[in-house]
Amino acid sequence: MGGTRREPAPAAPLLAESTAWLLNGAAREVTLRFERALRGDELRWRDYGVLGVLEAAGSLSQQEIGRRLGVDRSTMVHIIDVLEGRGLVARGRDRADRRAYAIELTEAGRAFLRDTLHPLTAEVHEELIGGLSAEDRAHLDRILALLASPGAGEERTM
Repeated sequence: MGGTRREPAPAAPLLAESTAWLLNGAAREVTLRFERALRGDELRWRDYGVLGVLEAAGSLSQQEIGRRLGVDRSTMVHIIDVLEGRGLVARGRDRADRRAYAIELTEAGRAFLRDTLHPLTAEVHEELIGGLSAEDRAHLDRILALLASPGAGEERTM
């Protein structure tokens, strides 16, 4: 996976000093690299997100997975179709709401996460932030978690 580090494309001075623009650029780069790494497995970044949510939370409705990932209903149907077709998830009726589908990881899905996707994403993660010190990584993670949490933008102290 290792590659040479590219210099970022120059941005207009106003954009280069915009935290929001820089965060967006970092998100684009992360997505690009993960999509490239996942291409061999014919998966997308959002597919990995669904598998990760299910691994952490257990069985969930398609609607709840979509809410957690910010994915619309029709896109979720397609993602689940793809993952189910690969045998990574199973779709069944939700016991609490018979109108909804409950999605759960299959054993093949758990093994695929453990043996393939987690190592692959760890490699991309290291490629992206491997040059940061442990302290800088922890600080970055803390700041990003704050920004991604509900109520982001409200005044808070670090």
